[in-house]
Amino acid sequence: MAEQSPLVVGLDIGATKIMAGLVTARGDLLRSLQVATAASPPAILAATRALSDTLTAEAPAPVLGIGIGCAGVVDTRTATVIHANDNLPGWGGTALKAISTGGLPVVADNDVRAMAYGEAKLGAGRGYESLLCVTVGTGIGGALIFNGEIWPGANFSAGEIGYLVVGWDGDSPLILDQYASGPAIERAYQGATGMDERMPLTEISARAAAGDGAAIAVIQRKARELGAVLAGYATSINPQAVIVGGGVPQIGALWWEAFAGAFHASLPPLLAGTRLLPAALGVEAVLLGAARLAWREVKA
Repeated sequence: MAEQSPLVVGLDIGATKIMAGLVTARGDLLRSLQVATAASPPAILAATRALSDTLTAEAPAPVLGIGIGCAGVVDTRTATVIHANDNLPGWGGTALKAISTGGLPVVADNDVRAMAYGEAKLGAGRGYESLLCVTVGTGIGGALIFNGEIWPGANFSAGEIGYLVVGWDGDSPLILDQYASGPAIERAYQGATGMDERMPLTEISARAAAGDGAAIAVIQRKARELGAVLAGYATSINPQAVIVGGGVPQIGALWWEAFAGAFHASLPPLLAGTRLLPAALGVEAVLLGAARLAWREVKA
């Protein structure tokens, strides 16, 4: 029997779930495991380590390394989380190399950057040298690919478009994250209908599909607002393509057509050829991108 080709472990550590998988050099996902994210950083590390160890022990071929994509800003030189928001309390300062128990090399990056690298190498971004990758969900995140590789920026936060200031709320700046994310759609619908409580985005989407005029109008307005802002951002960096994923685009054509229309209408003529593409790798994008980072490390 021919010897199996080696593998790496890809890990996606998010605010609600942890995914782990065995991935080939071609990007094939052979096996995956998933658990709910624990309440504390030590428990998260322990659960992630257990998933990695289980996959490594059961792998049909040698495992050469571990790639991690996780929430927060990650110092890629040391695989350490240097900043995280309240979705993962206490996550800042976490040393991700502690996940490896068998001496395997560990490479780590922010989850949106891992997603972007996966899309660049395996998904919608194949064949492009420069990309802006954006996720639109409970927040808005971004990452940049230049010359086929992640552009980290001076502080490992290049492409963090969620912090773009798009207006003012009284004396406070209004950032894109608050303006066009999933929760922004929920707040806008609440305001449009006068409801006492915010309705989940999934229900607003269902109402829109059933013909609710307020739901349709809010979804289209927020999609257009995001499209116009992203066009301005794309104008400043001039990527070949913009890739968009996350939960909000799953609303479907109602959101995407309004978003894409505003994006293309807001581009200057010189950039009219900029491609706008839906992400292709789905829920496995971060895991596969993290695995690709691991392969880059072990092949270096």
